[in-house]
Amino acid sequence: MIGLERVKVAFKRQQPDRIPSYPILSGLTAKMIGLNPKDYYTDFDNLAKAHLAFYEDLKPDIIALMPDLFMEVEAMGAEIEFPEDDVPRLRSYLLHDPSRLDSLNVPDPYSAGRMPGYLEACRKVKEAVSESAVGGVICGPWTIASNLRGAENLIVDTVTDPAFVHELMRFAVEVSVRFGEALKQSGVGLSLSEAPASVSLISPKIYREFVLPYHQEVVSRLREKRVSVTLHICGLIDPIMEDIVKTGAIAISMDEPSSLEKMLTVCEGKMVVIGNVSTSVFVAGTREDIEKEVRRCISAARSHYNYILATGCEISPRGELSKVRAFCEIASQLGRYD
Repeated sequence: MIGLERVKVAFKRQQPDRIPSYPILSGLTAKMIGLNPKDYYTDFDNLAKAHLAFYEDLKPDIIALMPDLFMEVEAMGAEIEFPEDDVPRLRSYLLHDPSRLDSLNVPDPYSAGRMPGYLEACRKVKEAVSESAVGGVICGPWTIASNLRGAENLIVDTVTDPAFVHELMRFAVEVSVRFGEALKQSGVGLSLSEAPASVSLISPKIYREFVLPYHQEVVSRLREKRVSVTLHICGLIDPIMEDIVKTGAIAISMDEPSSLEKMLTVCEGKMVVIGNVSTSVFVAGTREDIEKEVRRCISAARSHYNYILATGCEISPRGELSKVRAFCEIASQLGRYD
């Protein structure tokens, strides 16, 4: 099987020749073409070239075109700092004063900030890659809201001004839906990144009241446009796994702190489960540590065909490409059903 076939089989809950696998990479891929992370995040032509170089080298089953998580708010006017060798940083929050929400407009993905460059990068990679699935990554509504208001402020707002939080989330939904619709035109799959939506940061109550309804709305509205959504949430999600299934997303990309065994059971017949390999082993671990992580995940998922082996989150730009290569090799060897 080629990678694209393995992925399609996983979504059909059927047995492939081996478990599909891929690493989630962003700025680290810049090293494939002799550049640094800043070059990757500030020029999406470099993003495309870096991922194509990685694809030609290792042929992962999925290419996830991971940008930074500030494209949307930057397009609204936020200032972003781009370190040479690390992920971008947000300098300030546009909604330090909640009353400024009325002054914000939903950005046009075809003209605002770096969004058009990202759409073009997705199109280029999709046209060049025939044997693997290609996916784009944009922010979900809770991440957009957090990047506009600040995560701590937003959590406090859920108690002191819940009406504002709902208003902000409705605005953020429009941003996600509009960008998601534009991404479909590039031909790639869609993943919504919701890094701050886990119970590592918010309570299950906050998720159910202020996040879940808007996840459901984004998924529903994009489904109407024939866009399927994968949901990525960093951190611990065990207490909200059943709620995540209710979003209607076709897959959940989950981080290492959460129970893969539980998620596979909860999602059986409903969603594909992706991830759970610790990203720390790509920075401070050894090849043996990577193999241990792969074996752990494969052992949990061997009897489930709705699983794709992947890192629990994006690998840090400070990681090592040699360890990414080791992961791809080990995953291919150990994931075989024969």
